[in-house]
Amino acid sequence: MKIDHIAIACNSEFDSDKFFTDLLGLKKVRKFMVSSELIVKFFGRKKEQEVIRYENENLSVEVFIINDNREAKDIYTHSCLTVKNRDRLVEKASSMGFTVIKVPRKNSNDYYLFIKDSFQNLYEIKEEL
Repeated sequence: MKIDHIAIACNSEFDSDKFFTDLLGLKKVRKFMVSSELIVKFFGRKKEQEVIRYENENLSVEVFIINDNREAKDIYTHSCLTVKNRDRLVEKASSMGFTVIKVPRKNSNDYYLFIKDSFQNLYEIKEEL
């Protein structure tokens, strides 16, 4: 079994591009609309929905562009991404204005790392071994 994609919400295409393309380096591969008839069946909300898909060789993300300035309400749900150089990503994310959460591990020089996007979606970041 493998994960085909993760799906999250974001306020705007601009914010989505900034996080997934500019920060994470994913390629925007497709934009599409999901009919209100399907959205109500899937999610119980009657609204046509714009979705953008970003990918690289290891990850696919479908971003639901909701054009709503409210923040994500769930504080525990997160996706975990593995990168080659966490320190470089921390510097880049900080310089781009994203919230970076670094928490030192006990009895170690290592740290836990989370980054929040503009919609307050949370991403745990681990370094490839």
